[in-house]
Amino acid sequence: MGPSSDQPCGGRETSGQPALRTRRSRALVWTAMQGTAAFSKVPRPTLRTFLGRARGTSLAMVLMTGLLMLPETARSVLGAACRDATLMLIHPEVSPPYDAAINQLEEGLAQVAGETVGVCTVGELASRSWSPLARQVAAVGESAYAAARQRFPSATVLPILVRELPAGASSGLSRFIAPGLVLKELRALSPTTRVLYFIYLREVPSDLVGRATQAARAPGLRWEPIAVGSLREAARAIETIRMDAGFDTAVWFHRGVLALNADVLVPPIVRLSWDRRFPVFTEDAEAVGRGLLFSLTPDYRLVGQAVAAQLRHDGAGLADIQAVRRLLNRRTARAIGLVVSPAEERRFDDVYD
Repeated sequence: MGPSSDQPCGGRETSGQPALRTRRSRALVWTAMQGTAAFSKVPRPTLRTFLGRARGTSLAMVLMTGLLMLPETARSVLGAACRDATLMLIHPEVSPPYDAAINQLEEGLAQVAGETVGVCTVGELASRSWSPLARQVAAVGESAYAAARQRFPSATVLPILVRELPAGASSGLSRFIAPGLVLKELRALSPTTRVLYFIYLREVPSDLVGRATQAARAPGLRWEPIAVGSLREAARAIETIRMDAGFDTAVWFHRGVLALNADVLVPPIVRLSWDRRFPVFTEDAEAVGRGLLFSLTPDYRLVGQAVAAQLRHDGAGLADIQAVRRLLNRRTARAIGLVVSPAEERRFDDVYD
C-alpha cells in the first residue's frame, strides 16, 4: 500500500539520491513503483502506443494517462490505497496469489454498499492515526479482527474467513464452504454413492465437522471421518481407503489436506479413483485440473457482496460460505462411469477435459 501521510518516505540524502521532502514527490514515487508492477499486465502493443504518446510529458501526466489504459485488474492494484472511509476492509499481509481475492472482496463490498472501500493491511492500520470516520469494518482473519476492534472501537467489525468466531464477535463469516452445498453437488453427480470418507485437518473446528456429519447422514450416507495432521497421516488415510473402497464410495478431501503435499497425495488418489470408479472431490481448485472429479471454491466477489449484507444484520452467528465457483473434470467423470449431461455441465464455472 502507499506511504502514510505521517510516515516519511526518506529523510536523509544518500549518495546520488536527494531526500524526498514533499508529500507530492513521495506520492509520485509510490505511484511509479506500483505502476511498474501494473504495467507488466498491459499488452505490449498497448504499452508501445502509450510510451510513444508520453514523450515530453511530465511524470504525473504520464502516470495518470497510463492508468486509463490499464486493464481493470491492474487499475485496482493502484486504486487500493489505504485510506479513511466509512466502510473498511482490513486484512493481513498476503502473498501475490491472494491479492486477487482481496481485490474481489473489495469489489463485492463496494457493489452492494455503493461506496468506496478503504482497504488496509494490519500493519498499515497500526502505522498511522485514524479519524472516527469508519462505521463498518470487514476484517479478514482473527488478527485483522483484533486489530480493527482496537483501532475502531465504535465501528461494527465483522470477522470474515475465520475458523471460529473470535471472542467478542456475535456474527461472522467462516472460511469454510457450507458442507451441505458440497454434498448436494456430490448427490447430483453421483447418486449411487453410499459411503463417504471425509479426510480433514485435525485443526478444523469440531462445529464444522459436526455440520458436515449432519449433512452427510441426512441422505443416509455411511460417514467415515479421518482426521489428519501431517503428510504421513494423509498418506495413511489414502491407504485405508485403498483397502476398503468400492464402487459406492466417495472421498472428500477437506480444505487444506492436499496442501500438505499435492504432488505426493493427488496422483495415488486419482489412480485409485479411476481404478475403482468412485468420485474424489475437494475445495482445492488446482486439484480438479490434476484429476479430482469436482471442486467448490469461494467466489470472493460474491463473498464480498454477502459480507456487505451481513454487516447490516448483527448477531447472526458464524455463517459458512455459500457463494462458490464450481469446477468439474469431464475426463474423470467419464473415467469413473458418470454421465454428465450438457445441462449439468453448464452449472459449472470451469470444465476441464
